[in-house]
Amino acid sequence: MSPEAFQAAAVTMATFAKPVRKDGPSGRFYEVDGVRLPSVTHILGCIGKPALINWAANQERAACTDAAADLYLDLCKTPPMSRTSFLATLSGRIGKQKAHRKELEKAGEIGSQVHELIEWNLRQQLGQKVGPEPKVVDDAQWAFMAWEDWSQSVSLKPRHVEQIVFSKQYGYAGTMDLLADVNGVLTLIDFKTSKSIYPEAFLQTAAYMKAIEEMGHLVPQAGVVVRLPKNQTDPAFETRPVPDADELFRVFLSVIELWKWSYANEEAYRCRQQAKASLAS
Repeated sequence: MSPEAFQAAAVTMATFAKPVRKDGPSGRFYEVDGVRLPSVTHILGCIGKPALINWAANQERAACTDAAADLYLDLCKTPPMSRTSFLATLSGRIGKQKAHRKELEKAGEIGSQVHELIEWNLRQQLGQKVGPEPKVVDDAQWAFMAWEDWSQSVSLKPRHVEQIVFSKQYGYAGTMDLLADVNGVLTLIDFKTSKSIYPEAFLQTAAYMKAIEEMGHLVPQAGVVVRLPKNQTDPAFETRPVPDADELFRVFLSVIELWKWSYANEEAYRCRQQAKASLAS
């Protein structure tokens, strides 16, 4: 695109639509002109993640062994406890909430704080009205400092922040993190607070890029995933460009088909369970 065409498109670019996001037991959806579209992250959730399963199992094992060791120490100077009583006491100490869920919630809270603080600063740069600066924990502040380091290194110039994009043609929607100029190149940016950059992040970015194109906005010339440290032992940011958005989008279309099949089966199961509950009552 020539500089003249680029500037003309920027002037005439339509305002991003504001569909309604609706979260529920069936997942996350966006209502666009009366049509319910599944979110990109909801769709990608049907992809198996072996590394996450192994991590969750390790978290549960660590929680059980720690609780058992603490209980053992507490019982050393007391009369022997029956197996049944020991297991009941241990189960009570472990609690009903899964250990990996606790860790995910903790990480999710840090991630939400980082996103909120980044969004607050970017909107300030765009001259938009913002409220008080968000209060964040130290780990989130550390991640934000890494974000600042990266944004300064690429002469970041934000254009649109936390905007909902959608594709009526392919049937999905989502909230992009940032559309900005990166070293003078219009780029779709997705930032994560995670241990690593996982392949599905590229699928997510490619889906957003295609949605922006369909909506008639400026087409991003590139995509990049920025990983921010989720704790203070992680020294800096990590970035990876989206390799081939067109090829990735073809893969994403296949994932949509898998999601449709999976979602239909889940909905059928929920209906059967509701019918059983109605008969029982």
